[in-house]
Amino acid sequence: MLGDRLKELRLNNGLKQSDLLKKFNLSSARYSQYENDKRVPDYELLIKFADFYNVSIDYLLGRTNVIKPENIDENDLLAKLNTADSETKASVEQFLNYLLYEKERKNKEKEDNSTKKNTDNEIAI
Repeated sequence: MLGDRLKELRLNNGLKQSDLLKKFNLSSARYSQYENDKRVPDYELLIKFADFYNVSIDYLLGRTNVIKPENIDENDLLAKLNTADSETKASVEQFLNYLLYEKERKNKEKEDNSTKKNTDNEIAI
């Protein structure tokens, strides 16, 4: 399913595989494996694909046909989590921790870059 969605999104956006190879720093063979469901991207790349195409990860994975939900129903989300088995709950927690870590890392990186630019500007003055 992921491969079908990646190919569909690429074609609908008028892109060639070569356009994505540069954007995501991938080899032709690796990206082709993603589109042919021979390989699955890691979480970080999956997030980058979702952000690039402005779709949800669930859409990419074929878990929904809703491209990007506008509003998240927190009660529905909690109800699903409450009915999940312990292994699924552990996976959700790990993935949530990963997403929060990545968000914090990116914010820190932005702050560091901003601080560096300010320092470079002070030196130039």
